[in-house]
Parts: sequence; C-alpha cells; structure tokens
Amino acid sequence: MKIFLFASTISSIIGIIMGLYVKSIAFFVIALIALILCFIFKKYIKYIIVFLLFFTLFYSHTAITENAYKKRYEEYGESNVLIRGIVVSSPDKKEYKNVYEIKVIAIKNLQNENIKNNANFKILCNIKKQNNTLEYGDEIEFITTYEVPSISRNDNGFNYMQYLKTKGISGIVNVNDSDINLIKKKQGNFILRYIHNFKNNLTQKIAKILPKDSAGICIGLLLGDKTLISEDIQNNFKQSSLSHMLAISGAHVSYILLGLTYILNILKLHKRWSKVLLIIFLIFFMALVDFTPSVTRACIMSIMALFSGVLFTKSNAWQNLGISNLIILFNNPYSLLDIGFELSFGGTIGIILFINNRKNKQSQSLISKVKNYIKNIILVSISANLIIFPIMLYHFNTISLTFVISNILASPLLSIALIIGIIFIIFIIIFNPIAVIISYFLNLILQTLIKIISVTSKIPFSQMLLSTPSIFQIMLYYSILIILKTKITKKNLKTIIIITQILVLITPYFIKFPSSKLKIYFIDVGQGDSTLIQTMSNKTILIDGGGSEVGSFDVGEKTLLPFLLDKGIMKIDYILFSHFDSDHCDGLFTILQRLKVKNIIISKQGEMSNNFKTLLEIIKFKKINIIIVKAGDKVQIDKDCYIDILFPTNEMILENTLNNNSIVAKFEFKNCSMLFTGDIEKIAENKIVELYKNSSNLKSTILKVAHHGSKTSSTEEFLKQVSPKICLIGVGENNKFGHPNGQTLENLKSMRKHNL
Repeated sequence: MKIFLFASTISSIIGIIMGLYVKSIAFFVIALIALILCFIFKKYIKYIIVFLLFFTLFYSHTAITENAYKKRYEEYGESNVLIRGIVVSSPDKKEYKNVYEIKVIAIKNLQNENIKNNANFKILCNIKKQNNTLEYGDEIEFITTYEVPSISRNDNGFNYMQYLKTKGISGIVNVNDSDINLIKKKQGNFILRYIHNFKNNLTQKIAKILPKDSAGICIGLLLGDKTLISEDIQNNFKQSSLSHMLAISGAHVSYILLGLTYILNILKLHKRWSKVLLIIFLIFFMALVDFTPSVTRACIMSIMALFSGVLFTKSNAWQNLGISNLIILFNNPYSLLDIGFELSFGGTIGIILFINNRKNKQSQSLISKVKNYIKNIILVSISANLIIFPIMLYHFNTISLTFVISNILASPLLSIALIIGIIFIIFIIIFNPIAVIISYFLNLILQTLIKIISVTSKIPFSQMLLSTPSIFQIMLYYSILIILKTKITKKNLKTIIIITQILVLITPYFIKFPSSKLKIYFIDVGQGDSTLIQTMSNKTILIDGGGSEVGSFDVGEKTLLPFLLDKGIMKIDYILFSHFDSDHCDGLFTILQRLKVKNIIISKQGEMSNNFKTLLEIIKFKKINIIIVKAGDKVQIDKDCYIDILFPTNEMILENTLNNNSIVAKFEFKNCSMLFTGDIEKIAENKIVELYKNSSNLKSTILKVAHHGSKTSSTEEFLKQVSPKICLIGVGENNKFGHPNGQTLENLKSMRKHNL
C-alpha cells in the first residue's frame, strides 16, 4: 500500500507539472519510458502501471483544466459581457471597493451574441462602494468588461493569474453598485449558504465579546479569516517565523479535536459514536474555512484516522497523507502551486519522517513531562522546518535563526487558546453569558500570545534575508536529507557525498562567477523607472527604483527587492538617483535598508525635498559612500564599463527644478551605450542639445525616453542627436497621466524612419 501511494502521489505531481508547463509530447515520452521499464523490471510492473495510470489521469485532467481557462480568456477577455451569477463569498472590504467571488451561471459576449448557460466558473468582482452590500447567495446580473488576470511582468515576479487559479478564479470584472441588477436572494447551494451565514454570525458575536486584537486572532485561529487581524500583528507573526499559526493547519485541527474529544468524554458518549461525530464536524469545519488546502489536508488525514478507529483498523500517516494529496490535487491541480499547500504538506512530511512516535509508558514526574513537552516542540519545529526551509526561502527569501525560541514560547499558549476557543464558541452558540465569562480567560491568553509575538519579532537575527535558491539547489538540499536519512554501510562514501553536495549548494551564495555577457534589465515598476545593469565582472548598477506618489503599495518591498533576490543579488555596487521624485526613488529606500550598498551617485540638488532628506538619514546611519556628480564627470565601473555624466551643469534650471535637473547619464560598454534621462523636459533637452551640438556625446544605442514619454519631452532635435536604435519607455498600464503621449510616439516613429 505504501509503494502504491508513493507511486500514485509522485505520478500525480509529475502529471500536473507536465500538464502545466510541458508540451503534449511529454506524455508520450513518459509513456514510452514506463513501457520500457515494464520490460526491464518485470518484478515492479504493477507499480510502473500504477505510476503510468495516475500520471495519465492527472496530466489529462490538468491539461483539460488549463485549456478551459485559456478558452475563457480567449472567448471573453477584454470584451463587453453580460454576466449572471451568484455571490459565493462575503465582501473583502477595501478602501474604495468591495471584492466578491461570483459563481457565473450564464455569460454572454455582447460582440458575438453567444450565450453560455450553466457556465459554472468563478470570477472576482470589484464593486465600487456606494450604498448597498451584497449577501452570500444573491443572484445578480450586470454588464461589464471581462478582464484577464495579469501574469508576472518581471522574471519570477508575482503571477496574479496563477494565484487566482489556485483559488479557482477565471477572471476579474469591475462594476458600479448602481449597475447591478438583483435577480433573486438565497440562491446556490443551501448547505454552503447556511455554513457561510453561521460563520458570519459567529464572527460578529466574537467581535462583540472580545477586544479588537483578541477577536481578530481568535477568528483567524478558529475560523480561518485573517481580515480582522491588524497588519502590525501579522507582521510580528511573520518576523517571529510563526505565520503558520495564523493559517489553520494540522496543529490547529489536532488541538480542536482534542478539545472536542474532551467534551465528548465528559458527556460519556460511546467512543465509536464520538468518532463519527468528530468526522461530521471535520467535514463541516472544512466548509467553514472555505476548503483551503492546508485545512483540507489536515481534516482528510484526521477523518481517515478516525474512520480507522470506527472500523477498528490501524491508521497509517503516510497513507492518509497520500490520499489527501490525491483528493486535493484532483479537485484543483493548481493547488500544487499554492504556498499553503506546499508548506502544509512539507511540514507534515518532515514531522512524519523525523519524529519517533514511540511513547514512554512509564510514569513521569511533572518536571519530566515539562521537559518532554519542550523537547517535543523543538523536535516538531525542527522536523517541519527541515522540509519547508527551501520552500520558505524560495517564496519569501528569508530564514529564521530564532524559530525554535518563538515556537517554545508561543506553542503552549496556542494550544491553550485553541482549546479554550472551541469551548468559548460552543457556549456562544448554546449559552452566551457563560461565553462572556470564558472570554476573560481567552482574552488573557491571546493578549499574552500577542505580547510574546511582539517581543520575539524584535529578537536580533529573527529573520535573515537570502537570495532565491535555484531549483537545482533545492534538489541538492533534499538529496542531502535523503542521504542523511538513508542507512548506508560505506560511511566514507556517504561523508564524501554529503560534503560535496553541501559545498555545491552553498558556493553560489558566496561566490559570483564572472558572466560572459553584460546584462541590462529594464524593470517593470509600474508608473516609474528602474534599470539594473550587471557587468561581466559581476558589478551591479541600479538606476532609479520606481515608487508611487499616492497609495501604500511599497514597490521596493514588493517588486524591486524580490526581483534582485531572484537574480541572486545581495549587494549593489552603485545606485544612481536620477532625481528625487517618488516614482523614481521610493523603491530605492527599501534596497538601501535591506541590502548592502557600496556607493550612491547623486547630483547637486536644486531644492531640499523630503525624499532627499530621507536619503541623507539612511546614508548617515548606514555609512554609505556618496558620489556627487555633474556634467563632465566619469564613474569607472570596471575595465570595460563606465558612466559619463552629461547633465546637470553647475547652473541649475529653476523651472520644475527636480525634473529638469535630473542626472542624464550615458552608460558605456565597448560599442554599446545606453542614455538615461530621468524626467528632463524640453527646457533641459534644449540646453543639453546646445551643450553637445558639436560632438557625438549624446549618440547612444539605447535611449531611456525622458519623463515616461510625456508631451513635455523628447523633442525632435534631442532625438536626432541621440539617434538610438532602441527606445524604452517606463509607464504604468492604463496610467492616469496618459503616458506615453501620442506626439512623443510620433516623434519616435519619425526618428526611426529617418534612421532607416
């Protein structure tokens, strides 16, 4: 049975990966290999057949699912559609909109008049806030534009389309509240609607009884809704490496079952019937927390263990894990890409693999029990982290050196909070006055937990930032674990293999081999500019970093830093600030604070902006070398690369001072050059043209078009002197400024015709 489940689990994962990323010929290649193996290893033919059958099943299912998504994108993407659907979620309340999940039951493309009834797929609906709030089960109808979710815009960046697929969502629509026509109420699956309303009522009652922070934690721990937990508390959990505590998983389900079992024992219910009731509760609980992969995995494993007890058979953790994997991935193959799924299964594998479940039946003193409890917490924490360490590093670029301390301090409180929380919720349902009394004890536990998390999040080295490991490095890491876990008789050979693999694994983090090519990355930071240059000697130059004049999105933390870490960059040799508008420099402040930066290049400032003051504070604190440049200066990067500073001069332009005194820098490499222009406008361009009219200083292979292609820049005379082969414009999609301007694009087209 173990080999059967191992073969089926591995084949399901390979089938999904092939179905998502590899051409259809891969199926025939795998099938051919399997058939050859059948002839070579006749002893294992039944396991090879199992592998092939499950591979075929999951490959086909994934390919069909992927094609269904693509067909919807092609048929409805960016088209006006009439949609009829049912609301299947509570509102996710944002500042200016409410976000709902809508189950589409009929859709009509208004361009081709094709009506599709019984569509049966989900979309994300953004409704601008006005007066009304939709309820779960409302059947609605509206006309809107069907939007295809965005994919990653930078290498290994956040793929919103893929994220929505893990939630089973096929598209996005935006609509005004006034344009929605309410058809009927209380539609859809009545059981799920009842469970949803039950959850909402519980949430409201918990929020009334407990203080705000405690209520948010309680609802997150027991109902899987983290929206009421403040951002500060969530960040503290993250910094303490305890984010898993806020995501309902195996530990939560175990403690909840422990509390319910204790209550059922008090009621002296027959053990067999107790297990049946617990199975029913777990099915209900999965629906209550929206069937998230981590909860579903834990509940299915617990249900199978309980079912074994009902049938008086022995339960096997590996079998339960394998079957839960098959159920979840067949329901939604994209769950394999869900971080919660990966961490949940990875952590469980680590615990099963490394924890010895043999119990000491001898009587123990209280001190011995406490010691064993702490020892168990440490072993469980280390065992889980051994497996999920590469997953955490791949997705979040951080490892914790204090996770054991955090777990020792927080785990006992978590277990107590979960058990008391279950009792608290039971009395909310049956007798509210007792729930109020229990809430005082629960609040004390939760406030203590919040305080401990706050303290442990500030422990030095609680988080260490590392570059993203390659798939090759991850495979090497797991190879080391397998070698360590497997008994090998030739110890010397084992030691040599381990040492060799460790060296191969850690070498890329400490040694950067020279590249055979110069690399220039024009990074998508939305409405802003950012360029990364990597020389052949592995010197790095970052020119501007994007940012936003409005809103709270941190482009440095969310876009620029992950991009650099994915490139294996932990150190920047030069950062050039073209000027101090937020859309050029905000993202750089995160880089200055999080990575090692050797040099900063700026020019003389025409005015003391807040962003410039922020830079001066960081420089003072981090003691970074600062290079102040002007026209005529040269910054030598290495023997092949340098930067010529063409502007500004000592004479500052007073009109629109920040933009028009941007650094204009020409990066030179052998016969290739790139001109960076910041946000200069016509007045600065004219001055630059006059300065270099009798030289070829401006002529460049590549031009970073000034001021995002606005109408105030890119004069014909300036473009004529630069005479670039390639022009790049940094703009945000559908930006409110109308960049790039139509006239600027015409000027660029005219220049291209002239060059041809």
